[in-house]
Amino acid sequence: MMAARVSRIESRPSRGGVARLASVTNDKTSSRGGKKKPQGAAPVVRRRRPKEETRELLLQEAEDLLVERLAEGSDNLNPLAALRITDVLRSINERHSDESRMTTGAAYQIWESQTDFQDELYDRIMRKVSVPWEARVRESMDAAMAAGLSLEDVLIALGDAPTPAREKVELTLAAGLSAFVSPARIRRAEMKANAEFVRVLGGMLEEALEYGGRRMRPGLTIPDIVWLIEAVGVGTNLRERSHPELVRRADSEGRQIVDLALVGIVMVMTEAIPGRRAPRRRRSS
Repeated sequence: MMAARVSRIESRPSRGGVARLASVTNDKTSSRGGKKKPQGAAPVVRRRRPKEETRELLLQEAEDLLVERLAEGSDNLNPLAALRITDVLRSINERHSDESRMTTGAAYQIWESQTDFQDELYDRIMRKVSVPWEARVRESMDAAMAAGLSLEDVLIALGDAPTPAREKVELTLAAGLSAFVSPARIRRAEMKANAEFVRVLGGMLEEALEYGGRRMRPGLTIPDIVWLIEAVGVGTNLRERSHPELVRRADSEGRQIVDLALVGIVMVMTEAIPGRRAPRRRRSS
């Protein structure tokens, strides 16, 4: 069969080595069932991604891989350390097979090392879990206050805002990764995210306390409440993965224990403002 190919090529008028090589290549492609490019067709020009677009694509793909592995129940103790740039590139090339393939060179033009890549990915995850819930919680809390419900029910409404499944996995991922990262690295990654978290949740709590006629006890601050609420939220999220029936336990009025913990934290750390009447209407079960 190879001899037949060669004889066909040699029988044509000579157009130089390049022409003969092109003929061999085209004939091989044809024999595999591929399509020959029509003569005179314009070459396919693949778009070159800007550096920042490449950075975003790699980070988003890496985050998606981590979330998928955790959602599927990966037993890897440190998923961030186990995620290699080559894993991310392989996944991107499989998903975007119609575009030019990305190579390790593209990644190492952005990050000098695997550690630098993992650092930025960790920072990104911490930022994303800080306040994605803001709009949902705000809507739930505002509706409860507009209905004239008691402060307890407003706080329960604040905690009852639905959380999408992916956000739960991202929160679990962030909490889990923090167990394997040095305290200094955690503080560096969380600096901006923490400030935003306190600003948003703290602002909502201040509004709720004003609505309910309460104020902080002497020596305590709104951030103190915020961090206790976060501790309960993170612990509950982790426990829910393995023992959801424990987290979903409720009292006779249908209030889940997590909501009761939120109410307890706020009420024990605040005091009634003398002379202020607080809304007392209870929500229907």
